[in-house]
Amino acid sequence: MLNIDNLKNKMSKTSKPVKSDIYKKHYYLKAFGDSLDEYLKSLTSGNLDNRFAEVFRLAGLKEGERVLDIGCGRGELLYFSLLKGASSVVGIDYSEAALSIAKKAIKTLPKDLQDKARLLRQDISLLKLEDKYDCCFLTDVVEHLTQSQLEYLFSELKEHLSERGRIIIHTAPNINWIRFEYPLKRFFTIPATIIKRLRKKKSYSPPEGGSFLKRILSYLDLYYRRDYYNYSPHMHINEQSPASLKRLLKSFDFDFKIWCEDGSSNIISIICKRFWGPDIWAIVRKKSEYYKR
Repeated sequence: MLNIDNLKNKMSKTSKPVKSDIYKKHYYLKAFGDSLDEYLKSLTSGNLDNRFAEVFRLAGLKEGERVLDIGCGRGELLYFSLLKGASSVVGIDYSEAALSIAKKAIKTLPKDLQDKARLLRQDISLLKLEDKYDCCFLTDVVEHLTQSQLEYLFSELKEHLSERGRIIIHTAPNINWIRFEYPLKRFFTIPATIIKRLRKKKSYSPPEGGSFLKRILSYLDLYYRRDYYNYSPHMHINEQSPASLKRLLKSFDFDFKIWCEDGSSNIISIICKRFWGPDIWAIVRKKSEYYKR
C-alpha cells in the first residue's frame, strides 16, 4: 500500500495538475449548443449519452445504494442515480462551471430526491472522503489527473468503498490507440489521402512547427492531432493504456476487470480493439468476502 503522506508530498513537489478554470461552461454544454436549457430539456426527457448509459448499465445500481461521482461534470449520473433509487449521491468536481450546471440539473427533480444530493467543490489533491460508498463513477476523469493525483484518489477510494462497493471507470483515448492503431489505420489509406490532397485546388498546410517527420505524418493523416477533437491537449495529461491502469489498480490490491472497445467497423479496429481500442473500461472492487459468496 502506498503511503498517503508521501503521496501528498509528491503531489506538492512534482505534479502539474490541470487548472480548474480551463473547464468553462462551453466545455460542458457544447454538445447542446452552449444552451443550459437544451441540456436540461434533454436530461428531463430521459436522454443519456451512450457513454454514460453504458457506465450506468455496468454499475448495476440497486435501490438504497450510496453513490459517489468523482468529476461529476453536468451531473447526469447523479440525476439518474437518484431516479434509480439511490439513498444518497455525492458529486465532486473542482470546476465551478460544472457544479453550477449539476446543481440546476438536480433542482429539476422532486424535493425529496434533491435532499439526497450533495455537490462539493474539491481538488483531488486535497480530497477527504467521509462516508462509505457502494458505487463510484470515474467517467473520463483518469486522463485529466496526474499520476500522483490518481494514486492519492485510489488510496481514498480504497478506504471508503463499502464491502460490496465498485468503481466504474471509463477513460479515453487509450494511449496505445494513439501510438499504434490510429497510425496503422491511416497508413492503409495513404494512396487515397495523397489523391485527395492533390485534387484539392489549395495546397494542404500541415500544422505550424514541429519536426520534418511530424509534418510528413500530418500530411498523410498519420499523426494523431488532438486539435481534430474537442478537447485541449492541456486537459489530457495522463492518457492510459490497459497495462498502465492495471499496474495502478494492482498497487492497491483491487480486484478488477479491464477491457477496450472500439466502435469502428474497420477491420484493423476489429482485430486490434482488445488492446488498442480507444475506449478503456474497468470495473473495480475491493477484495471482499461479499463477492466470494
